[in-house]
Amino acid sequence: MAASVVKKRKYNDKYINCGFTSILADGIEKPRCVLCFKVLGNDSMRPSKLKYHLTTIHPQYAERDPDFFKRHERSLGKQRPDESVAFQQQNLSVVEASYEVSIEMTKKKKAHTIGETLIKPCASKMVKRVLGEASECKI
Repeated sequence: MAASVVKKRKYNDKYINCGFTSILADGIEKPRCVLCFKVLGNDSMRPSKLKYHLTTIHPQYAERDPDFFKRHERSLGKQRPDESVAFQQQNLSVVEASYEVSIEMTKKKKAHTIGETLIKPCASKMVKRVLGEASECKI
C-alpha cells in the first residue's frame, strides 16, 4: 500500500475578500485572519471555511469590502511576525504582576478593593509620568 498523500491547498488572492492572508508555518502555507491574527490549518484554506470564520467570529465585518481587509493586511505586514506570541507573553507578565500585587495585599491583610481604589490609579500615574500617555492607555 502506498502512503497516503496529504493534499496541500494553495492560497488564492481572492481569500482576502474573506479577511485572510497566507502565512508559511512549518513549511506549509496556512490561512491567517487579518482581524484576529488566528492561523487556521491548511485544510481550512477554502472559501467556505474562511467565510464561516468571518461570519461567526467577526460578524460585524462580514459585509466589508475587500479594500478594508487589504488595509488590515498591510498593517499586519508592518508588525513583527511574532506579534501574537509577544502579545501572549505580555499578557502573561501583566497577569503575573497582578498576582504579585494581590499577594502583597493579602500579606498586609488589606481589602481587595484597595487594588482598584489606590494601587491601580497610582500605577497608572507612575506609568504616565515615566513612559507617557500611550503606555498609560495600555494599563
